[in-house]
Amino acid sequence: MATGDKGNPDKHRNVELKARLGGEEGYERRVAIAKQLTGTDGTVITQRDVFFHATTGRLKLRYLEDKPSELISYDRSDVAGPKLSLYSKMDVAEPALLEQILAETIGVRGRLNKRRLLFLHGQTRIHLDVVESLGHFMEFEVVLEPQQTLAQGQSIVDEMKRLFELSDADLMTGAYIDELLK
Repeated sequence: MATGDKGNPDKHRNVELKARLGGEEGYERRVAIAKQLTGTDGTVITQRDVFFHATTGRLKLRYLEDKPSELISYDRSDVAGPKLSLYSKMDVAEPALLEQILAETIGVRGRLNKRRLLFLHGQTRIHLDVVESLGHFMEFEVVLEPQQTLAQGQSIVDEMKRLFELSDADLMTGAYIDELLK
């Protein structure tokens, strides 16, 4: 995993945790907790991600419905529990053309579709995801400020894990695309 990129203004850092929710009932229970915690109904985001072969980390093109698509590169360990993610992203005005160019040069690793319900709580992005052909998931992304340490971000994630009643057995190690390609 990349380290030492804290000073790179093009790299962003967050601490992530991803978990399986075991079906519709577990998903709806976590939606209710998120609504109570944030006092909002969340924002529905429909996403289509195209993953490309990358020599390091992951590279994906995210198609979004109501805003510009994004090209995102990220690097994080494939371990259960809170983990540091270093990422860069940019808006893409012509996603279909970029997808074609990347597909022709480095190849497509896989594609997935998801419906995301996004809640914001402090510096934490709470994602409740329904991933086509995979099921129901939850993800926390604690966006770190430049002065914050990894330990501070992990502490926030640990508290979110407790609030949302997630167990260690629920935690995922990799990305959705890894699960889909198994």
